Amino acid sequence: MKYCRQEIYYPLLVVFTISLMLWQQFGMNMSLNYPIDQHFNATALNDDINGGASVGTLMVNDANVTLHCKTVNSHTFPFCSMLIPLKAKLKQYADLSKFDTLTIDLTTVDLRRDTVLIYLLNNEQDLPNGNGRISHTRANIQAINPTIGRAQYQLALNQFYVPSWWVFAKPYGIDTGARLDNVEYLQIATGDNRSLKDLEITLHAFSFSGKWINARDLYFLLLSLWIASIVVHAIFLAGKMRNKYIISKNKTEELNKINSFLSIERDKYKTMAKHDPLTKLLNRAGLSSTLSTLMSEFSHSSKAASLIMFDIDHFKQINDQHGHDVGDQVLVSISQQVAEVIRDQDVFARWGGEEFVIVCPNTQLKGACVLAENIRSLIANSPLIEQQQVTSSFGVAQLNSANIDTWFKRADEALYKAKMNGRNKIEFS
Repeated sequence: MKYCRQEIYYPLLVVFTISLMLWQQFGMNMSLNYPIDQHFNATALNDDINGGASVGTLMVNDANVTLHCKTVNSHTFPFCSMLIPLKAKLKQYADLSKFDTLTIDLTTVDLRRDTVLIYLLNNEQDLPNGNGRISHTRANIQAINPTIGRAQYQLALNQFYVPSWWVFAKPYGIDTGARLDNVEYLQIATGDNRSLKDLEITLHAFSFSGKWINARDLYFLLLSLWIASIVVHAIFLAGKMRNKYIISKNKTEELNKINSFLSIERDKYKTMAKHDPLTKLLNRAGLSSTLSTLMSEFSHSSKAASLIMFDIDHFKQINDQHGHDVGDQVLVSISQQVAEVIRDQDVFARWGGEEFVIVCPNTQLKGACVLAENIRSLIANSPLIEQQQVTSSFGVAQLNSANIDTWFKRADEALYKAKMNGRNKIEFS
């Protein structure tokens, strides 16, 4: 009878698990919509709050709201924006912590190679030094690289981050992570390009969507259920094995061999999880411990470190012209060559696709640039593909704050600048 119950339990558990996963994937949907009509509540917010002179005006009708912006040079950064309140109920703001996506329908005109900045302004209160509760608004930001004309953009809410200017404006020790549990406003602003603008941004619709149970929580609950089931089952089996120990010593030894094999397999999979299978370099997960150590050292003693980020120029063309096998061989060859010229203390990793990073502890920016130039020259002068030169572009940044994301963003911006300046170059932040 017990055996029969065990035979039924696991198939039912499999059906239950698959059913919940399918329901989460195709159901469990929730949304938060804000219709736009003549009574749509939006205001213009321009750089005049900082003493600027840019002019932004709003026009609201039954289908959309349009921001017309004309920026003016002044001592402050010129910008225009529309500010949209997200109050869900009286004296309550929108809790977006359980939502996944912001879908926003925009028409952009004459952006002149500029971004559109999307802010979610979270209202919150702190208790500094025990001297009373102080309210402030946390800026959470994500940038859109828009196309001219009307388009719909989907922004993952977990990709919003707190900009550096907000961090610098707050006292030391304040939490600087993104928070979306009490969002007061959606703000749509002109981008980071400082050139003068005379443009229009039209908002047609926006909404927030998510799941009643997000995938991470659901998978954690299912994993816990499976582990608990396996543990209970394992305890039951262990009890049976104890009763059989006197009779079957050989069986116990065999089980020990199996356990040893499983331990070896576990260690093998741990190693595989931290290394790129093609180049055998560390991957992002494998690099995390090194980055954590550097952040800790910088926080305690401002210990120098630099980051070199590079990728292979026109790698897609290499794959298209010569095939993915040749592209893979180029990645492997470059990985081997670079691994031979970097120092023992440097940590080399494949960041993704054709992009690589080298973390250089105890290294100033100048030294990292010298190393990057050596690698750039090595790659450019290596016959990786017959009758075709393969080159790489580099971005270098020295660690100047205990923030990994900021460090990598600066290196990535330098890499982008190298590409914009003709590729096969080194730029630094």
